[in-house]
Amino acid sequence: LAEALDGCTASSLHEARLAHEYFPGHHHAYSPAYSPRDFPEWTNYCQTFTANSLQQIDFLQNLQTKNNLEIGLRINPLQNEAGNPLYDPSSPQSRLGVIAKHLKNQWPEGVTGLHVHNLYENDSHSLERTIQALERDAQFALDACQWINLGGGHMISKGDYDLDHLIQLIEHLQKTYSLKVILEPGAAVVWEAGSLHTHVLDIVAQDEVATALLDVSITAHMPDCIEMPYTPQVREGRITSEGCRYRLGGNSCLAGDFVGDYYFDHGLFIGDEVVFLDMAHYTTVKTHFFNGVHHPSVYLKHTDGSYTCLKSYDYNDYQSKL
Repeated sequence: LAEALDGCTASSLHEARLAHEYFPGHHHAYSPAYSPRDFPEWTNYCQTFTANSLQQIDFLQNLQTKNNLEIGLRINPLQNEAGNPLYDPSSPQSRLGVIAKHLKNQWPEGVTGLHVHNLYENDSHSLERTIQALERDAQFALDACQWINLGGGHMISKGDYDLDHLIQLIEHLQKTYSLKVILEPGAAVVWEAGSLHTHVLDIVAQDEVATALLDVSITAHMPDCIEMPYTPQVREGRITSEGCRYRLGGNSCLAGDFVGDYYFDHGLFIGDEVVFLDMAHYTTVKTHFFNGVHHPSVYLKHTDGSYTCLKSYDYNDYQSKL
């Protein structure tokens, strides 16, 4: 990834340090609130800082001269494109960003950039509507800034994404406002990459529902499936009502530790492998050790079909989290 990206954006001190250690290029920082205790270390890793509020602008500007910081401000465009409320930062009550009208057509002095992030796995037309919302409500900000960070949620690696349209939108911002344009396509970088390989430990049938108990935990190892919720892809499994139906359950004591029903061409048996697909994004960084369920190891698959273990977990990892 370091060879393909121009830099990174970090939302925590540890993310910033990781980006500094592994990724060359320019490093941006955005956090809902910067801690005075941590901020001196932040400046070792990042060159550009986006504030979430006018109070945070004051905080950053008090340190700007000493640290030679470049400062931006996050705007809430009030343009809902994410769909799921859990991933929608553009509601009027959102804690993320300043609503443009509250600035009263006055862009803060010394702030050179504008940041907006309201997309979640969206296409270029969602971005177009967002830009139109900014031009309607925050024209003064576009005129005053040197750069704009359009955040993440751009599914540029998805097969039906209209890249030509994206280029047109970027060129519009560049030519109309002389803005440097930044994108943060985090999930798109690993879209449809990574798989979680599990095995059936038992089959439990209750009230006409057969549950395949797996040697992983949905809540511990695939938490987004429950938090969003969403139904992950399963190799050889379908969500249409044809074939042998199984509910896929995790191996923890939480009653809700399962994902939806899947249909297979054949019955599942103890020892069978069940493979969850598209597991590289919002997975590893959100896993935890709930119930002490054994944590999946991380393997790299080579083009010749062989595997190399990159990371494995044991009792000491679980115990050290307590």
